[in-house]
Amino acid sequence: MRSLTQRFLEGLAETVEVLNRQPNQTFFNPVVAVFSVLILTGAAAFSLEAKLPLIILTVSIILMFLTRSSFYSWVRVVGFVVGWALVVSIPVMFITPGKALASLPLNFVELRVSWEGLNAMVAFVFRVVAAAAIFTTFALMLGWRGMMKGLEGLRVPREITFSLTLSIIHIPLFLRELAKMLSAREARIVKNMGVKQLWGTLATVIGDLLVKSHERMWRLEKAMRSRSLTPAGILWKNPKTKLKTQDLLLLLLTASILVIGFLVGF
Repeated sequence: MRSLTQRFLEGLAETVEVLNRQPNQTFFNPVVAVFSVLILTGAAAFSLEAKLPLIILTVSIILMFLTRSSFYSWVRVVGFVVGWALVVSIPVMFITPGKALASLPLNFVELRVSWEGLNAMVAFVFRVVAAAAIFTTFALMLGWRGMMKGLEGLRVPREITFSLTLSIIHIPLFLRELAKMLSAREARIVKNMGVKQLWGTLATVIGDLLVKSHERMWRLEKAMRSRSLTPAGILWKNPKTKLKTQDLLLLLLTASILVIGFLVGF
């Protein structure tokens, strides 16, 4: 039976592969879409209240249905983010001073949940989930390659977009290789160990993983050089920004959300 860590790594690899698939047709111009998603993601991530992220989250759900993208893949990615956001933000309820709502006795320590801490936790979760949701929506609509085209259309240096493309392609391979190495380590454990000793044993995969990663990148570099390719001039040309009706509506929607953010004080 696979361990929880292995299942998580394999699930994460499948999620990245879903985002790496190229859609059959692109609803928006990649340049306009990437410009809008960068603004909306930033607005959601840096907002102080939960109102604006809630609006952006609603917009992402509406866009998913309008463009007929894979809603299951969207839910899967956002579900990962919700889980991590909750785990990270739970301590905020207890460490933020304010009006106490409840107390949780724990051995010799009494943890108190404050109203201000609960509000801070909810706002944080909404910010993270909204930013991940709107970015995932456009990633599913455009595909990672479409996102890279949009970045190149915004005159981002090709060395950066090329490095991002290689990273996206190799992340699933890296995660699955890590899962196999962890499984091999666990298979060699023949006695009961404590958590600390078990983690020390499994952590030995880091050295082998670095060696294998270096070997894979070395082979990739040699393959590129043998084909006379350089990171600065391959893959695609900068796309022409031809605005259609849906692109103008997307820009108008982005501007409207920003105006609403300023009105409600972000």
